[in-house]
Amino acid sequence: MTLCTKTLFSSETESPSQADKREAAEGVVSGKIIVFPTDTVYGIGTSALLPEARDRLYKLKDRDPRKALPILVHSAVDARRWAVFSSAAETLAKKHWPGPLTLVLTPSAEGKNLTSPGTETIAIRVPAHPLTRELIALSGVPWATTSANRSGEAACSDGASASAVFSGRVEFIVNAGVGGGEASTVVDATDMPLKILREGALSSEEILK
Repeated sequence: MTLCTKTLFSSETESPSQADKREAAEGVVSGKIIVFPTDTVYGIGTSALLPEARDRLYKLKDRDPRKALPILVHSAVDARRWAVFSSAAETLAKKHWPGPLTLVLTPSAEGKNLTSPGTETIAIRVPAHPLTRELIALSGVPWATTSANRSGEAACSDGASASAVFSGRVEFIVNAGVGGGEASTVVDATDMPLKILREGALSSEEILK
């Protein structure tokens, strides 16, 4: 089924109207799917609080449901609602958030509602893209996300390529031009020593120092 996709454009000098931002944020709350820029690559996401919305995201991406969906939140304060922070995680979050760092942590009691079946951890990040962080804050919910691309292909690093893949398949696309281009670094900070699960925009040296 082809959907009516609403595209919101953003640049260094212009931003979508407040009405459009509210419409997109409220859409996410109700389970609609949005493609959006981050400081790394473009992402695709929906409300992490709705299992049916998460299921739709898995099917749209043809993603293995055993692979957890990372969670985006608008602040470190909000992240602590959903995850238990070790002292190392607190240090990393203070230094690198907002930014290209995804922390794998133990979920809080509430955070367990966001995890995939059989998953004992939660991957969480505060992105540095101001518009996306504003949309997450406006929605008031954590976003279950994954990279914006067809399964098995490279993640989209600009709005035009993301639109080419997902227009007519999702309800909202935020086109903000070229993104950061490199995926976030993923660090398991549930315990010491830290485990770098994927090196991305932040190097191992930056994390471990």
